Amino acid sequence: MARVSFSAGSLLGRFIKAAMVAIVLPVAIGLLRSLLDQVDAATLSGATFRQWIVLGFLTYVGVHVLLWRPAGLFRASRRLLSAIAIGLFGGQVTSVEEGGKGSSKAAKGKGAEAAAQGSTLVAFSPYVVPVSTVLICFAGWLLSRAIDRAMLDGPLAFLIGLSMAFHWLMAADELQQQRKRWHLETYLLALSLVFVLTVLIAAACLPLAVPGVSFIRTLSDGLGHAQATYGMVVQRLFL
Repeated sequence: MARVSFSAGSLLGRFIKAAMVAIVLPVAIGLLRSLLDQVDAATLSGATFRQWIVLGFLTYVGVHVLLWRPAGLFRASRRLLSAIAIGLFGGQVTSVEEGGKGSSKAAKGKGAEAAAQGSTLVAFSPYVVPVSTVLICFAGWLLSRAIDRAMLDGPLAFLIGLSMAFHWLMAADELQQQRKRWHLETYLLALSLVFVLTVLIAAACLPLAVPGVSFIRTLSDGLGHAQATYGMVVQRLFL
């Protein structure tokens, strides 16, 4: 009986995760759409911020697929954020891959309970913070006080797109290594949550570099787009 209940519980957990993926995906798409709509404004160099961002994004995708994957750079930023997360949340887990080892080591120490509670936050914090994008936005805010925006806006938007593509693709590559231990719905849920949180953090930092972008508007419009998607799906399935 215990074996049957365990199987039923496992199937229920997988179903809940799959349902969460179905719920989170429209939110992710809505937030991204809202953010792209806001950056569809002309720069002083002629093209729009959106065009420059898309160009930077596609440039990195081409480099990532065809030439080079800077895994060392991503892991260095991940270690930095892991150290910060450990200080904030406790625990000794520095990455998803080391979760089991870190937890077992923590159990031997004084703070075993804190480590167990903080391990998930510590493990996933580096994946949801696009540190390169955040640094570029702050650098753009500082440079805008000394450099003409006609010279700054295009390259800055290009670097933002480049850094977002770098973070998303490298995070997907790193999480892909967990597919042997995770079910498909767990992997998709992790990617969806990383995507949503990354977009929200980017939306909070972009106003420093891109005039007219609002975090509140990104959130409200994004949730509005998601609600419209839910309504359309329900209407087609049940009405």
